[in-house]
Amino acid sequence: MTMRRNHNLGGIFLRTAMAMVLVVAATAVFVAKIVSDRAHEYQVAIEHKLVLRGSDAIALSFNTALTREWDSMHAVARALGSATQDDIDRFMDAVSRTGGQVAWAGFAAPDGTIISGSNGYDVGKNVSSKRWFRDGIRVPSIDSITEVITNAQTGEPERYLNLSTPVKGANGQKAGVLVYRVRIAWVRSFLFEASKELGIDVVVQDINGDTVIDTRHHGTPLPDNLTSGASLRSKSSGVFHIVDDKNGETYAFAPNFVEDELPNFGWRVFAVLRRDNVSTDLPMLTQVTLATVAAAALCMLIVTLVFLKLLLRPVERLARDAKSIADGNYVFPEEATSSREAASLSSALAIIQSKLSPKNGVPRKPEPNP
Repeated sequence: MTMRRNHNLGGIFLRTAMAMVLVVAATAVFVAKIVSDRAHEYQVAIEHKLVLRGSDAIALSFNTALTREWDSMHAVARALGSATQDDIDRFMDAVSRTGGQVAWAGFAAPDGTIISGSNGYDVGKNVSSKRWFRDGIRVPSIDSITEVITNAQTGEPERYLNLSTPVKGANGQKAGVLVYRVRIAWVRSFLFEASKELGIDVVVQDINGDTVIDTRHHGTPLPDNLTSGASLRSKSSGVFHIVDDKNGETYAFAPNFVEDELPNFGWRVFAVLRRDNVSTDLPMLTQVTLATVAAAALCMLIVTLVFLKLLLRPVERLARDAKSIADGNYVFPEEATSSREAASLSSALAIIQSKLSPKNGVPRKPEPNP
């Protein structure tokens, strides 16, 4: 006994169309994902390059400015060894009047007593307990921690960075210590200018992790992963390292960003890429590209469906005719020309129908071909 198989030949177009929709949609999603990922990677690479270049430029600006004062201090120290008291006083006054970077310059004897200071300030005061004196009597040094002192003229507290170096006498003996009290406000001002031009915000912390300078509009705490990563880096490294925050911010930091000409005083700098400095051209280009991919996928789908309709609709009709003939009905197969296979099938069905008709006697009324 032969069992008839129930083939739903009439759903060829629908099934094929659904399959093509899924294939085109999956391909479009895949291409869009690749384009989006590559665009994001490129955007991140651009941001990293911007923040690294900005960080290097800011570090160079800082080092250039501080090195200038450092060299000036050593030049004055060499002149003090054989200078008279009047000459020393004139040197101290001249330093504080030049440029405004140095708020006060002083010369301390080996016992720690200030024997000369800008505008006579602090003369006679013993500073032997000050770190800048203890370090400066031995080697040139820069304080790792800034000093907060009340400004004698304004009465307002100001933060300073002390630079000190030994002063040798005519016979090479230690004659005392020269100190430059550099205004942090001056350092902050040129860092603000550099930050504005480069589109990079700067946060400078001392060796204790206290913030000395912050050019951001909103001085929010730095991310924990950034500060902890900074503390783990080598103190002698002057290279900036990239850190991407989970909130989408891009940072670069250097545990010690001073050049070799300056002593290591443990300051670390964090550079933050400002969002308003990031170009929106690439995201817009990505959106246009994704829209183009979607439009191309839609056009491809429409063309494919039209092609399938022209190709498979005749085959569906011939399949229904074949089923009707198999059921003993008399039908006129429509001549199909959409493809060579459809033409062959319609011709074969017509021959089969013609051969079956005489065996059945008088032909039955033909069924309408839907």
